[in-house]
Amino acid sequence: MMNAQIGDRSGVTAASSPDREYTSPVPRVLQAAAAMRRRVQSVLAAWGIPRPATQEALLVISELVTDGILHGLPPIELRLSLCRHGVRTVMRVEVSSSAATPPPTWPVTVRRPEEHGCGSAVVKALATRCGTDSRSGTVTRWADLPAF
Repeated sequence: MMNAQIGDRSGVTAASSPDREYTSPVPRVLQAAAAMRRRVQSVLAAWGIPRPATQEALLVISELVTDGILHGLPPIELRLSLCRHGVRTVMRVEVSSSAATPPPTWPVTVRRPEEHGCGSAVVKALATRCGTDSRSGTVTRWADLPAF
């Protein structure tokens, strides 16, 4: 297993035994990021996550889901988990996909450079820790965010 950790700013990590968990398959279509944001917003509201933390989580989810759609193969899965660490609660966002990068299956439009390529900067700016795990043909990009 390869674990590339990036952006470690707080030392707070998600535990292996989450207090709450949500998983959802992600369809490999460009509209999936918006659909995942809508679903997750309801989940985080039910979990009692404050609005500012929810908004940051939705940005990170959008970036990680889009990365999975553009660079991974099905099955693609979104996983959210909440873990308590003393007085802190950490939300882990994970998007897993098969490792290979296939050619796009939809019409590709040429974008201006300022319209793409900054997703990892967004994730690094909002996450306390983030990284990539690779094992058995699956790549998981993850980010830990403060939930409360």
